[in-house]
Amino acid sequence: MKYSIFSLARAALSGHKNWQPTWRDAAPKDRYDVVIIGGGGHGLA
Repeated sequence: MKYSIFSLARAALSGHKNWQPTWRDAAPKDRYDVVIIGGGGHGLA
């Protein structure tokens, strides 16, 4: 999907119908090797 000011305005005027999903609906895993909590912009630097 291409995002431009015109496509966003058209979607807003149409009531935001017919939007395609931009990312998949992934389920969380049972286990993770590493968990990062609070890794903001400077937290990972």
